[in-house]
Amino acid sequence: MFGALQNVIIRRMSSDRAAIEKLRDLFASGVESVKPKSLFQHCAAREDLQQSLTHDGKRYHVVGFGKAVLGMAVQIEKQLGPRLCSGCISIPIGTSERFGVGDPDFRLSPDSVLEVIECARNNLPDEGAVMAATKIRSIAHAMTENDVLCVLISGGGSALLCLPKKPITLDEKLDIIRALASAGATIAELNYVRIVLSDVKGGQLARAASGAYRLYSYIISDIVGDPIELIASGPTIVNVGCERNVQRNAREVLMKYNLWNRLPASVAGVFNEPGLTEHGTGTGPGGSPFLLGSNTVAIDCIEKRASAQGLRCVVLSKMIEGNVELVGGMYVALAEHIFNLKTDLITEQEFKGRVYALLQGLTYPDLQPEEFMAEVIRSKQESLLIVGAGEPTVQIKGTGLGGRNQELALRFSYGVRTLSNVPERVYFLSAGTDGIDGPTDAAGAIGGACVARERELQQKGVIDGMHYVEQNDSCRFYETLADGKYFVKTGHTGTNVMDVHLLLFESNDN
Repeated sequence: MFGALQNVIIRRMSSDRAAIEKLRDLFASGVESVKPKSLFQHCAAREDLQQSLTHDGKRYHVVGFGKAVLGMAVQIEKQLGPRLCSGCISIPIGTSERFGVGDPDFRLSPDSVLEVIECARNNLPDEGAVMAATKIRSIAHAMTENDVLCVLISGGGSALLCLPKKPITLDEKLDIIRALASAGATIAELNYVRIVLSDVKGGQLARAASGAYRLYSYIISDIVGDPIELIASGPTIVNVGCERNVQRNAREVLMKYNLWNRLPASVAGVFNEPGLTEHGTGTGPGGSPFLLGSNTVAIDCIEKRASAQGLRCVVLSKMIEGNVELVGGMYVALAEHIFNLKTDLITEQEFKGRVYALLQGLTYPDLQPEEFMAEVIRSKQESLLIVGAGEPTVQIKGTGLGGRNQELALRFSYGVRTLSNVPERVYFLSAGTDGIDGPTDAAGAIGGACVARERELQQKGVIDGMHYVEQNDSCRFYETLADGKYFVKTGHTGTNVMDVHLLLFESNDN
């Protein structure tokens, strides 16, 4: 009997390893599709984009800021050749070390005219980011009718292009951004506040370049819904009299998170100044913004790869937001209902009723419950991959080490483990496409009943995973498991299109 049980455990562990590697492979394929080289190749047929790089007799200048900007700069440098006269890019600390000399897709030419400034450790602005913003704004100010300014923008750009509006200090701005992030503010909410507190965001870089012949923005989106006026806080998206009132929105954000009555006098003074009150989607001197990529590209790639591997793939939403506690609960409930459907514990009609009740409470704009449920039902006898994408938030309550993706995976693991019918052969991956999850070296983690089970075996049946959740200490939880096998570690990927969630149901014949 002991030998038979041992064989069952070995088979289960082997199945777990295969499923985990499958998830890692699918995630990696999605990340690869949104790296700058892939995106520029994908957009090569766009005539308007190619025209932006072929103004005869004009001098080209390139500035940029964001996690994907080094790779973007390499691609645009190749296309411009000797017409590129100057520039400056602001990228995260460690980017050059990460890619070194081994990856030509992230290596500027040896005699490149582009100055590279690495700054903003842990995605927080610092004096290096202020220096970079000052240099980039100076380049914009120097533009003439003979100059074209190309601006490269990607996620992380808000921290990498930081120039606080006087008399606000960098420390004062940092305190506000940290407080908002710890309270669970979304990127869009953070960026409304950043715009008001900045001398370069919210179209002000485009205004600085008003003397240029043309200004073009090349953008990789890291915000749900791809609002180009908020990506990296919209430094090239200028006021065209649109109805959006940035100061009003920023004020509402500060009130929502109980910071309005605790603002430093310098910040309160800026809110009382006349100035940038409206924000639109036009650009600076005679140009257009080019959205090169978003999580749609990554999800499309994952769908194709999953289908090639014999998986039925169903997209839940590409616009997932909200606190990880709520998002985690949603995935646990979804896993339970789908598992019960696949194992005939509930009928198709019962499944529809339960999933509809679950989904109708969600506010993801692209969610289509009827279509989603129909696709899942068609997969009843097959392996199934549910794909989600977006950017949930974490409300920091503890003092641990982790990130939203590791916490989401951990919440999922203990959520499914406590169900009366524990979903087996169900696995969950949550990871950031930038390769960074909070102040850790992981992109995210794998979740599932197998994760909680392994921890319980180590602790002789003590279920303590939720203690780590309560302390926001998910990274240290995963470090306790053998060989870190449930981590998703890619290193800095050189791109950023938010997070990817993969929920895998393996059929019994796999």
